[in-house]
Amino acid sequence: MEYITKDDIVNGLRALNLSSGITLMVHSSLSSFGWVDGGAKTVVKGLLKVLGESGTLVVPTFSYYLRKGERLWDRENTPSRMGIISETVRTWPGSIRSDHASHPLSAIGPNAELICRRPHKTGFGPDSPFKTLVDIDAYILLMGVTYRNCTLFHLIEAEAHVPYRFLEERKATVIIDGIRYDNVSAWEYTLMHGAANDFMRLGRILEERDLVESVTIGQSTQLLFRARDGYNVGLEMVKKDPLFLLREDLKGKWNRKAD
Repeated sequence: MEYITKDDIVNGLRALNLSSGITLMVHSSLSSFGWVDGGAKTVVKGLLKVLGESGTLVVPTFSYYLRKGERLWDRENTPSRMGIISETVRTWPGSIRSDHASHPLSAIGPNAELICRRPHKTGFGPDSPFKTLVDIDAYILLMGVTYRNCTLFHLIEAEAHVPYRFLEERKATVIIDGIRYDNVSAWEYTLMHGAANDFMRLGRILEERDLVESVTIGQSTQLLFRARDGYNVGLEMVKKDPLFLLREDLKGKWNRKAD
């Protein structure tokens, strides 16, 4: 059995031309690597080593609180449902988590405050941390997952006002730094019934335009691209076809709605 070490992680990430000082948003699957010596902590240590003290590591720590019908979300204690690497970053010393009850991010590094503490009401809308990632020219890294997992692409849908999502206010009870707040508005760009995304097409276009770097670490494929590239190309495609990010077999239904 092949063992993946911290050095393997570091060398693989550097082969992607990742450098210190950047801001990096990571979607991840620990199991995709095979056996990692030290588990998720090894992966996080490798990421932090490559980014250096001047770099910022960002992960989704979504709870899906509102979707699951749960009654209480605690920013400091509700775990991430985005995998063990995500949860490891959430609980890492110095990590900061954003306030959105359904789509919070956690970050470590100099840009953590900017990304996670800038006021916002939507999880992935134009006011959200995802737009901040675009604005500061962050990178997106898919560690053993596909473009289907790239939440940034939902920002494109929100910006373009696609016909199959609507802005919905949902009330949440949250605990922030031990203080309970009732009836907090947590806005969502909700997917309408019968709609489903397909982000693989956008990923393929990014690859065709040579905007994606790829390397394999153990059994895990790493895909790296600039958030700004994903955002700009996605908006370009959605302006041509508002249903571009919708699953192909569902387009007929939504085209009929528009007629």
